[in-house]
Amino acid sequence: MRLFSIFLLIIVLSSCEKKKTETKYDSGNIKESYSVNNEGNKEGEYVFYYESGKIKEKAIYVNGMLTGARLLYHENGQIEIEEMYNEKGVLEGPYKVYYASGKVQLEKQYVQNEINGTIKVYYPSGTLKEEVTMEHNEENGPFTEYYNNGKIHWKGTYRNGDNEYGVLYEYDSLGAPIKIMKCDTMAICRSIWKHGMPEINTDTIKI
Repeated sequence: MRLFSIFLLIIVLSSCEKKKTETKYDSGNIKESYSVNNEGNKEGEYVFYYESGKIKEKAIYVNGMLTGARLLYHENGQIEIEEMYNEKGVLEGPYKVYYASGKVQLEKQYVQNEINGTIKVYYPSGTLKEEVTMEHNEENGPFTEYYNNGKIHWKGTYRNGDNEYGVLYEYDSLGAPIKIMKCDTMAICRSIWKHGMPEINTDTIKI
């Protein structure tokens, strides 16, 4: 019985063995470093390098599927992209893009491999540049675009993609209104008010 148990243990351990694999650039520097399981699928930590030797990508694989955090790096060592994968190998959770300076460039949220919620885009200075509401990978809902000084430039609503719908507002860099437009179901926008004209009640506008 003891010998049989040892035999089973050997089989289990051998089935869990991982083979270390490396690929290299023509220069001889390491390009990729990872392990594969007995089925030939990536298993465990995966690292991809710039030819300079700096890390370009780090990820975790479980039987060939990306799982958990995946990080991509600028060559200066700063994180470039940060994303999350669930146990099924699909994007799930926060997704961030960074400038080489380390400041956030873009933030969005994945739900079952689809972008949902608010996308935020930032200027290199760190100031908010744009906010867009997303539904199932499409623009759908309120959006706002900003000047670099933080003042609103455009404010409106997207419908079924990058199509303005309803009332669209434009402001100057000091925050004063410049123009109001009405956008129809074909995303064709027409001016209904410009700076210098009498004020209008946008609540009564029919699309």
